[in-house]
Amino acid sequence: MTYLALSAKYQDKSNTLQHQLQWLSFLRLVLFAGAIYGGYEAVATGRTWIIIVTFMLLVAFLLLIRLYDKLQLQTAFFKALTKLNLDEVRFLNGETGIYPGGDEYIDTGHPYSYDIDIFGSGGLFSYLNRCSTDFGKKALAQSLLHPVSAEIEERQEAILELKDKLEFRQHLQAHGSLLDTKQKEMSQLRGWLETPAVTSRVLYYFVLLFPLASTSCLVYYFITEAPAALQGFYDLFLVNLLIAIFFTRRITRQLSVSTSVTKILQQYAGQLKQIEMQDFQSPLLKRLQDGLKTGKTKASGSIDRLASLFNYLESVVNLVVSAILNGLFLFHIHILFALEKWKIRNGGQIMPWLSLLGEIEALNSLANLSYNNPDYCRPAVSTDETLIAKDMGHPLIRKEKRIVNSISFSDQRFVILTGSNMSGKSTFLRTLGINLILARMGSVVCAGAFTFYPYAVHVSMRITDSLQDSESFFYAELKRLQAIILQLEAGDKTFVILDEILRGTNSNDKHNGTIGLIHKLVTARACGIIATHDLTVSGLATENPVYIGNKCFESEIINDELLFDYKLKDGVCTRLSASFLMKKMGIIN
Repeated sequence: MTYLALSAKYQDKSNTLQHQLQWLSFLRLVLFAGAIYGGYEAVATGRTWIIIVTFMLLVAFLLLIRLYDKLQLQTAFFKALTKLNLDEVRFLNGETGIYPGGDEYIDTGHPYSYDIDIFGSGGLFSYLNRCSTDFGKKALAQSLLHPVSAEIEERQEAILELKDKLEFRQHLQAHGSLLDTKQKEMSQLRGWLETPAVTSRVLYYFVLLFPLASTSCLVYYFITEAPAALQGFYDLFLVNLLIAIFFTRRITRQLSVSTSVTKILQQYAGQLKQIEMQDFQSPLLKRLQDGLKTGKTKASGSIDRLASLFNYLESVVNLVVSAILNGLFLFHIHILFALEKWKIRNGGQIMPWLSLLGEIEALNSLANLSYNNPDYCRPAVSTDETLIAKDMGHPLIRKEKRIVNSISFSDQRFVILTGSNMSGKSTFLRTLGINLILARMGSVVCAGAFTFYPYAVHVSMRITDSLQDSESFFYAELKRLQAIILQLEAGDKTFVILDEILRGTNSNDKHNGTIGLIHKLVTARACGIIATHDLTVSGLATENPVYIGNKCFESEIINDELLFDYKLKDGVCTRLSASFLMKKMGIIN
């Protein structure tokens, strides 16, 4: 299996790097001890060659720190890739709860998301989700809830291209998983970006004069050894420190942001760089990639620059380093002005850039679905109102247990589905709904062939009451049915999926209401399917055979056992199972 081979490969790389880190850690300690000893000898003897060696040891120590940090990041990256591939193996072996289910996006009032298990544990979102940022999860949820019909074929092309870019997809996901970005951190970053930049070119150039003057005095002293020049340097050094103290409050405000967001900015920069390096061919991916540029500036470079500025600013907390850098150069004042300048130039771009990152993460998730399921088909988008599915199954049911069925809404646009309890009616409705949702978002679907018109989708299968709104199940269902009718009357071409409506009333009232609703849907030229236990409703197909058709799921009793084949058939169900099961379980005689 590809994922097992990749996990072993990346594990070997992370192990190798881990050994290198151990040696570097030891070497770093040796260099530091050598630099300390050399410094002591240099002060004690004053020999030039010892001073030079000590300086070289110190530089080597600092370079080694940088190399150590770089290798540490690489090690974490390969560990993330190892985990990513092992998670994929676990997922394909049927484990659940590996990926977030998007519970925060659950909306019981949405036309279909709550009814066909889009979100929550074991839902479609967790099955698809390979996003490592909140921007990606939000984009994936948006494409499930509010797909754009005009983009379906473009998205199909993009997903097809991304399908075989396994390394790119995994590297993008791994970079994003290195940090667990908290909502608080993103709120701080947004707050900083939305705060107007406070800067003055005149003030900047005025402040710049002081470190230039102090440096000039020091250089002049080295050349002439004039005592006045050295005294001037000391005086200006103190002036620079006083100026730095004056800016302390502004620096502290920036510092409260930098300590939270520096690492997440580096994470985003790494992900954006992965996207910028790709050679995309599909129009949608090219357009998203082009959106990561502002003139000659690339998004990754710009965000990495912001992360570096914040990182430099954090050195202010080291009092010795801060005193030296600000006394000589007003270093942190320059960083402060550079941050404000960055905000003016790029502040309005960073959130759109991250939103584009989210869009590509969402497409990656759908490409992963296609890669894992080569037998899934790419749906054909029709300009005529139709839906034809051949050998269609539920993607969340494992292949070895999945039963596939075919259905066409080409000749008869409305289907009345009958069948006994547990025969598979509700599962089929969810299968139809979930594949139509996948098709509308540009994804492959769990079918041998799938042709569809990009209908709006409205489902009434699982209704909830609302204590807060003093709303009963029955009234909540009526409101859902009313929303379907209003949508049809507004001219929206809608595919309707209904499961045993009007449960909260008596059988006669339920029958009349169901008949009346179907008449209303047919008059509105709706396309869809309704499942019912009321076999008399199927008589509507006789009244309007051109528009309405009957389908059913049957059961058989063999050797006093109730058996289901879960295969969709033409016609009306002839066998009911409730009384048989109640007798078998001893509930009734």
